[in-house]
Amino acid sequence: MMQTTPDGDALPVGVLYTGGTFGMVPSDRGYTPSSDLPERAQAALAGSNHPPLRWLDPGTGPAINSADVNPAFWHALAGTIRRNAAHCTGFVVIHGTDTLAFTGSALSFLLADLGRPVVVTGARAPLGEAASDARENLLTALHAAVSPGFTGTGLAFGGQLLQANRSSKRFGAPGQPFTSPNAAPLATFDGNALHWQRTLDTLEASLPVVTDYASRAAMLAVYPGISGDVIHGVVETGVHALLLETYPSGIGPGEDAAFVAAIDAATRRGVVVAAVSQNQYGGVRLGHYATSTPLAEAGLIGGADMTREAAFTKLHYLINCGLDRDAIIDAFQRNLCGELTATD
Repeated sequence: MMQTTPDGDALPVGVLYTGGTFGMVPSDRGYTPSSDLPERAQAALAGSNHPPLRWLDPGTGPAINSADVNPAFWHALAGTIRRNAAHCTGFVVIHGTDTLAFTGSALSFLLADLGRPVVVTGARAPLGEAASDARENLLTALHAAVSPGFTGTGLAFGGQLLQANRSSKRFGAPGQPFTSPNAAPLATFDGNALHWQRTLDTLEASLPVVTDYASRAAMLAVYPGISGDVIHGVVETGVHALLLETYPSGIGPGEDAAFVAAIDAATRRGVVVAAVSQNQYGGVRLGHYATSTPLAEAGLIGGADMTREAAFTKLHYLINCGLDRDAIIDAFQRNLCGELTATD
């Protein structure tokens, strides 16, 4: 149900444009962010059924290509949303598609206690261009932002509302570049209304509120020939957590003594080293194959069926909660806000 003011007026949906193709216009230097997106969006939405909008300064600086997104951006965005929560029914974040799933996943942890819907969206072609998907994606997001009972973080794209921390940009398929490999869509959109397929339970709304960050995480893909020196090199940059994208089931070069020793050295140093699978479907099962056992014994922990985006941003969130290493490892392997499939 849409929130209202004491006078009975409907609270608006807060809309934050951070950059990306959605709001761009052509120029002699190529596509560039426009300065009149609110007016163009309002004109594009004319005649449609949508809630009132309140355009907010996202607090992230000038509109950027999403390739330039970093953790400071996530924290600034989350802070803006928190400061406006009492004045908005929900929030829609317009964002470039390349790192959209990372930002959506980060917000799912940073704003788990918000009690308001937050929906990230973008577009493959700018608003107003022929065959652009911007209007449909925005409408999907706006309907989700006022949906009764929905207080999680979603990703609206291609006629679907996906769970943000279950989503990944992998396919690059026409109309829908995002996939949710281990969780069904939350809803579909027919151009006028959302049709819900499942609900999203907020499992641990009491997650600590993190408003700043000092600790850093890194991510590295396992590849044929990767050496322990690569692990040492990343750890020497001062990271507090390292996410490895391993082969399916958590397999890595477990017979390479130098590689295993590098994992062991990192964990003894206090670095949290975790694994997700390069295979989108299924997840990590350390010990299922013997070659993964030495890695687990060296301290590598599994990320179940989390996407790389969810696992990376979850690590970033947890290492900035002020928890000790054992508590981080425990929380990483638990289902905090729907990001992984819990097993008995």
